[in-house]
Amino acid sequence: MRKRFIAKKTTKRFKAFGVIFLFALSFAICLSFFGSLFASGKISRFLTQNTFLTNNREIETDLYDFLLQYTIGENAEYIDNYDGSLSPKEYTADPTPEENKSEPIVYIYNSHQGEEYGGGTLSENDLIPTVMLAAYRLREHLNNENIPTMVETASMSEVLKQNNWNYNQSYKGSRLLIEKALNDYPTITYLIDLHRDAIPYQSSVVTYEGKTYAKVLFVIGRDYYDNLALAETLSNKINDQVPNLSKGIMRRTSSSGGPVFNQDLSKNALLIEVGGQYNSISEVNNTIGILASSLKEVIQSNDQKEN
Repeated sequence: MRKRFIAKKTTKRFKAFGVIFLFALSFAICLSFFGSLFASGKISRFLTQNTFLTNNREIETDLYDFLLQYTIGENAEYIDNYDGSLSPKEYTADPTPEENKSEPIVYIYNSHQGEEYGGGTLSENDLIPTVMLAAYRLREHLNNENIPTMVETASMSEVLKQNNWNYNQSYKGSRLLIEKALNDYPTITYLIDLHRDAIPYQSSVVTYEGKTYAKVLFVIGRDYYDNLALAETLSNKINDQVPNLSKGIMRRTSSSGGPVFNQDLSKNALLIEVGGQYNSISEVNNTIGILASSLKEVIQSNDQKEN
């Protein structure tokens, strides 16, 4: 009797282990499957291309909020893998300060100056590639296209420190800088907040004619759809030059508690994410060239309409 009891207990134990093993295996397979979908960008394409979601802006926005909220840092609950602590890498000095024009049309700034790209340092000058370096490159391209452009060179960490604000209040800090720039330079018409995304490498690159580019995403703040037309036009022009380079536009709404991103200050204010944390600076530079030429077309077209 005792042996039978022990045997039955052992059999039940083996069955229990078998069920646990099958459950763990099924979970691992599902996790791998959905992980590959996110890495390949299929989820993102489904959200942007599906007719029902595209026609229902609030559902589309809520899903994007859930998937991408952490990459931009728009509220007090935001936690990034970069904490904004003071360090040498947080601020990239302007390599060519003389490029700041006296009557700029475009004002480029970085609410999150310390967001880094991959690939280590730039060997020739030991600079860690950040979004500030991308901003300087965009300025260089635009100035070469006769579009007077300046980059905000004030240290965001110092602005936050002086006001006793934390990293999650970076948009309050950049707002102070924007307002000062608009006051000092009345010619400023376009505001560009340059960021980088936080996504898998496969979702952040596109190859076209043998050249690899860092993908672009436009973000429109809460209910500021005056900025939407500019973003749509620029996104389309970018994709005309390099198909699928722009991932399109992420819209935030008041119903989803979406932030403003300082886009209430101008109808020509944009938040643009160029690439992600794994992109090399060369991939970013390739995209910056396309972004600059597309922006030039948009600005010249708008000038002609006004005149």
